[in-house]
Amino acid sequence: MSIKTRYTISTFLKLFLMVSISFLILFFFIEIIDNTYSIIRHGGRFSILKPLYRLPSIFVEISPVITFLSSMFLLGEMIKYGEVRVLEFSGIRPISILRILFICGLIISGCAFYIKNFSSPFLLRKIEEKNEIEILSFSTDRYLLYSEKFIPPSNFLKIQFSEILKNGDIITVNATTAIYVGNGDWLFKKGKLWYFDKSGHLKNSENFEKKILPIMIEPDIIVEKSRDINELSYKEIRNMILELKKLNILPVYLESAYQERFAYPLLNMFFLFILVPFFYIKHKISRVFVLGLSIFMSFICYGIFSSGVTLAKAGKIPVFLGVWLVHILLSVSVILYFFWLRRKTKLCIM
Repeated sequence: MSIKTRYTISTFLKLFLMVSISFLILFFFIEIIDNTYSIIRHGGRFSILKPLYRLPSIFVEISPVITFLSSMFLLGEMIKYGEVRVLEFSGIRPISILRILFICGLIISGCAFYIKNFSSPFLLRKIEEKNEIEILSFSTDRYLLYSEKFIPPSNFLKIQFSEILKNGDIITVNATTAIYVGNGDWLFKKGKLWYFDKSGHLKNSENFEKKILPIMIEPDIIVEKSRDINELSYKEIRNMILELKKLNILPVYLESAYQERFAYPLLNMFFLFILVPFFYIKHKISRVFVLGLSIFMSFICYGIFSSGVTLAKAGKIPVFLGVWLVHILLSVSVILYFFWLRRKTKLCIM
């Protein structure tokens, strides 16, 4: 490993650690203040562990910003001490610095992916770990369920359930309790059942003490889908998608969340594409201007990513396009920029 490479990596890592620690300390105290305010208003017991358990997920959320800022600080230091000009006079192309930063960004992306899908869900589940769930709701294009309490593994209290049948008819049941007895059968107790046609007109109704209905959906799926998506690993989300697809349910929201588990960590590397023009500009003033403009562009890119994911989860645009939109735009922009540089070089030669 050359001296230049060791120097770039060590400086970048020092800046990355300093910025990360500074941001995490700030968010840690914000979490403590927020929890204290919540305890004062709603009561409860203060625990220092809750803010600590949230730090890994917070790190993942801000990691693209930290990586980008660390790279900018590194380049700013190199401009300040004339190191970029020294590299040029030595016959070393400054673009080689960007390659090293890309490698660092890729490694950070891998770390962020691991934390987001393994460490963070485990710690967040410890914060919200409960034996019972108050107010459980579940809805898809075909099913609608509301229960005032769920007692694992399969007991629902004060439950309302609706299902749209294949012929378009609707059944709705309101019961005191419901238990999943296996093989797609649910036992409802002390309630009322309504039958509607596809136009919404009441066809029939009945009161019952006990009623077994075949509903091809299991409590595990309902509970998992009702949980905070941040408490699930990408494997759990994928398994949930496969289970729902067996029931002919198109989980657009879950598919978007699943792809986001891969797309968001990669922003640590893709945001560095914004810095490409810096390495093809010779004047110091122009380089400073490009760095300033890069901050503005990073906010725009982050906004595009957030908007794309939101639209994809709402089913307004295709999932792949919404989740990977900013990655595609940055890649295309860099390709067009290099194409423009090549064309400009040819014209200068001519």
